[in-house]
Amino acid sequence: MMATVGAASMSVATRDNHDRRDSPRVPFTFRVRCVREQEEFEQSTGDLSTGGVFWAAGHPVPCRDVEVRVTLPGHDDEIAARGEIVGSREKQGAVGFHVRFVELSTEGELAIARYIDEVVIGWE
Repeated sequence: MMATVGAASMSVATRDNHDRRDSPRVPFTFRVRCVREQEEFEQSTGDLSTGGVFWAAGHPVPCRDVEVRVTLPGHDDEIAARGEIVGSREKQGAVGFHVRFVELSTEGELAIARYIDEVVIGWE
């Protein structure tokens, strides 16, 4: 499925019978860092859903708990979430991590859900 955000056209991952996620995922750029290391946030691309993100880190990370920061198009405020790495995937030498949100405000979850609806369904 293709969706348009601004002038960019992106592929949107859709659910199938083998997908255990509760919500659709959309390609997104966000910031992420390890909680325990208190390092600088790293800009990353991956997928965003109301339940978490796929972090295409490209390198191993020394933690399980992460902080994620998302700024949705048209919004000034950053959405802050805490997550835990629940899986990883390596492809052609690059490493990516499945992160499940464990702390996300209701307002943040609703904002992400509205954004995903706009991208996937075209609601505004």
